[in-house]
Amino acid sequence: MNKKLSWIFVIMTIFGLNSCGGQGTEEENPNSFDTRNAATPVITLQPASTIYGVDDAVEPLTVEASISDGGTLSYQWYSNTSFANSGGVAIGGAIEPTYTLPSNITEDVYYYVVVTNTNENAERNKTATVTSSPALIRISSEPVASPAASVTIDTATQYQYVRGFGGMSNVWTSPDIQLQDIDTMFSPNGLGMNILRICLYPDMDLIVQNLGAQTEGIDNSDYYDIVKRVNTYGGYVLASPWTMPPEWKTNNSRTGSGSLLPQYYQTYADYLKDYCQDMYDNGAPIYTVSIQNEPNWPASYDGCEWSPEEMRDFFKQVGHFTDGVPGYGGGEATPVVLTMNGESANHPNINDAALNDPDAVKHIDLIARHLYGNVQVRYDKAIDMGKEVWQTEHNINSGTEATYPNDSTWNYVWRFLNEVDVSMRLNDENAFIWWYSKRFYSFVGDGQFGTIEHAILPRGYAMSHFAKFAKETTRVGVTTSGIAAVNNPTFDVNSTDVKITAYESLDHNSISLVIFTPTTASGGGGVNVGDLQINLPEGFVARSAYAIISTENKKAADELVVLSKDKKSAVINVPASAIVSVKFTK
Repeated sequence: MNKKLSWIFVIMTIFGLNSCGGQGTEEENPNSFDTRNAATPVITLQPASTIYGVDDAVEPLTVEASISDGGTLSYQWYSNTSFANSGGVAIGGAIEPTYTLPSNITEDVYYYVVVTNTNENAERNKTATVTSSPALIRISSEPVASPAASVTIDTATQYQYVRGFGGMSNVWTSPDIQLQDIDTMFSPNGLGMNILRICLYPDMDLIVQNLGAQTEGIDNSDYYDIVKRVNTYGGYVLASPWTMPPEWKTNNSRTGSGSLLPQYYQTYADYLKDYCQDMYDNGAPIYTVSIQNEPNWPASYDGCEWSPEEMRDFFKQVGHFTDGVPGYGGGEATPVVLTMNGESANHPNINDAALNDPDAVKHIDLIARHLYGNVQVRYDKAIDMGKEVWQTEHNINSGTEATYPNDSTWNYVWRFLNEVDVSMRLNDENAFIWWYSKRFYSFVGDGQFGTIEHAILPRGYAMSHFAKFAKETTRVGVTTSGIAAVNNPTFDVNSTDVKITAYESLDHNSISLVIFTPTTASGGGGVNVGDLQINLPEGFVARSAYAIISTENKKAADELVVLSKDKKSAVINVPASAIVSVKFTK
């Protein structure tokens, strides 16, 4: 679709990168891309805020952290007089991951811990630190009142597996996405995303031959390195072709007005397989490859049209064409690169013909669609067959240069989030991938229309809530009480209803919620939920509750969520025009 800002093709090249087809080299080791500095620890269990009665036994505070470089972790606990994880007083002798609280607490006290990784093998910085969220400990002589608003999590009601969230790498003459942008978006201490979509060019032989030259407007010499870096963070990479070489098409052109000639079906399948093999041989294996971007859109730029029957016949003829090529995703090698259908521009029913044919459907691993046009569509046919359905592209921007500066403002985050919500909550889709990751309307700025290059934008913070709290989970049921206008059953991009979704980890040890309270683009409307009680499912007793909040003034701040003394519920404040996410861990 002609929804991108520019579609001028640039020849893609790579400067001499060494082939390293096996596993175990420094370039392929998921945790060794920066041996110069000690790795930053990742906190996996935050200390929990709790309100106790005067006669209750006060439980110790605990933090758990992981490290990827083999370093040694150390700890220092601090006390504070406010909900902040800086400016506190170091507690003498409190240097273990568990801290036993004093018995004479008579007023609110906040605690946090600094976790340090020491790696003597690092070439430059041998230490790196991360600070926990602060935890409130309160001893109350009065019963704690229950809030009027509540949400109850129902893990017995299971929806889809949620693989993850991400965006597209920048191509053609768009601003160049760089490794530091990948770090910002994919690091667990950054935005925490885990899916990157990349372009598979019709001139991929230039990469294979390493001809080398900076392309017009964008430097693609880091093409392999970007994929490697995403793999380093345990992500998934999807490669999408816009067109195959023109001579294989009915119009002998790169534009979308032609289709693939049937006599070239096998040639094209071999071409896609060779691409996957080349990525593997260069230490940048991918997770999945599709056969076409938007086969049902008559593109005036790079494209190729496929009828439903042509896609069916393609898979019937070529089979599972990636067989024999290992893939990579989720932090581990996979036996084969997965195949994906043509990523439909609008309604996904263009895949019905292939799904209805037993000789075609068995060769299609993943189904993809874009949200343009037909937004609220649960693709029952594919879901009922057990296929993952990925939303692999969408873009919303203000449409004109005069209004583009609006797209990086806070109030313009809600239309974007309403589309993530419809994909997750109403369409039961397994992945949500935005268009360009680096753009003034996206996750990090490109320096245009009022944005600062590399800086995180509101939509980046918004996507981070889903990426950090919902990826690689199962979406589960919620019921609410005392909340006006919540979880509308019909999609409205401008909806100001409260949205609440819940997710359970695959090992059943953690539960997360993502809550947002949208306003209009002018900042009006929106629901101030106030104090919200979160009721955990029967049998789930939490030892940690951690929350973050994003508002116009607080982009990714720790937020106070207080566990009940029985650890079966918690209370958090949810204002209007905010995104609040909570994670409970057993």
